[in-house]
Parts: sequence; structure tokens; C-alpha cells
Amino acid sequence: MQKELERINVPKDDKIVFSKETVNVIRTTMRNNIELTAIADNKANVLLSLNAVMIAFVVPLAISNVDVIVQYTLFIPLVIMAITCFATIYLSTLVLAPFRFDTFNKDLPASMEPSPFFFGTAYDMSLTEYYDRLISTTNDKAKTRQFISQDLFFIGRRLGEKMALIRQSFQIFRAGIFLTLLSTALVLLLS
Repeated sequence: MQKELERINVPKDDKIVFSKETVNVIRTTMRNNIELTAIADNKANVLLSLNAVMIAFVVPLAISNVDVIVQYTLFIPLVIMAITCFATIYLSTLVLAPFRFDTFNKDLPASMEPSPFFFGTAYDMSLTEYYDRLISTTNDKAKTRQFISQDLFFIGRRLGEKMALIRQSFQIFRAGIFLTLLSTALVLLLS
């Protein structure tokens, strides 16, 4: 690593200047994406925790009262609730799971190279390769803009995927709780 650091030539006075407006737009967009990603992750955490607590609470209760559950046919609402909890947990973990960064740029046209600003690009490069790539990119204003736009696009796409999964999680949770309560009421009324 030390040898690689010594071989790197740092260019002097090679600055690319963006207007303040451009820099502010990029910063604002990135900050908004980061905040929305944090909100999505927090919502997924809440759903995950809530459903895990529900399962942890209901399983011992159900095991200790098997005779009552069988007598009143309460296994139907319990099965509905279990399916709801597990489906919600599954979708929530998809939101929270790190994406495979080796497939992040899979939709990138062959004519476009991956952005050096994305951490997954540097993953399998040496320090010298990465530095050379970064310097050549930042010395070209058009490439820099292209890569920043590309990064914003892919971050936005991932955020959209997270939000869609959270929406599905909430819909499953809401419908499952409603069906659990409805089936419990019906089973108790018919028993």
C-alpha cells in the first residue's frame, strides 16, 4: 500500500469549478436521498420489530392455551396472523438488506463506464487504479457531471425500490391485522 501511495502523482491546480447553484442542487439532492433512505430504513425497522414482538408474544401464549385454541377454532386467526407477521418481516428485511453493489450498474449501457464516486466501483481496484480513474474523471467536467447524475439516478432507483417494499409491507400488515381481528370475531361468534 505504501508503494502505491508513493507512485501516485498529485496534479497541482487541476480544479474543476462548478457553479454554486449546481453544487447546492447536488448537495440538496444527495441530502434528501440520504434522509429518505434513513426514513425508509426506520420504517422497515419498526415493522420488523413490531412483528417480531407479536410473534414472540403470541407463540408462548398459544402454546400454553392449545386446548382453548382448538376448542374455539382460534388457530385460523393465529395462522392468518403468523402469515402476516412473517410476510411483513420478510419484506422489511428486503428493505434493510444491503444491495449487491456488483449488480448496481447492471442496467448501465455498455458505452457508459461505472462512476468512480460509487463505493462499489473502488471495491476491486487497487489504490493507484482508483486514484488514476478519479483524477481523470474530475479533470473532465462533462464526465464528472455524468457520474454525479448517474449516481443520483441509481440512488434514487434504490430508494424507490425501498419505498415500494415498505408500502407492500404496510399493506400486508394492515390487511393481515384486519383479517386476524375479523376472523377472530367470526370464530368467536360462530362457536
